[in-house]
Amino acid sequence: MNEKAPPSSSWPLKIFPLFSMLGWILVSLALVLGVFFLAPNAAQYFGENAKAARDAAENGSFLLRQLQILSATPRWLEPLAFTGIASFMIGIALEFSTIPRLLVQRGNVMARTFPLIVQAERS
Repeated sequence: MNEKAPPSSSWPLKIFPLFSMLGWILVSLALVLGVFFLAPNAAQYFGENAKAARDAAENGSFLLRQLQILSATPRWLEPLAFTGIASFMIGIALEFSTIPRLLVQRGNVMARTFPLIVQAERS
């Protein structure tokens, strides 16, 4: 019987886990930073200080530094989460792109083995 080596996996099948894991890591990092860094600052800024105290804050005060953090953090946190989602979607697309090639390879294997299976059943 003519034996052939198993088909080699294609490059998208090798690298899709990297993109998928990178996506999960970036989205998780954005979530953790939002929960443990941004949320406490927002709670302290809005919860502990009256609006009059926030509006009357002077230059260089702690309240204005908190406001600066609250306005600057989403500017880099949102793109981080978006990059993670995009990376995850690329990983899924790479995984799905290997399906047609695998189906062709399995179809070729079935086409080669089907005559042997029919002959074995007849004997």
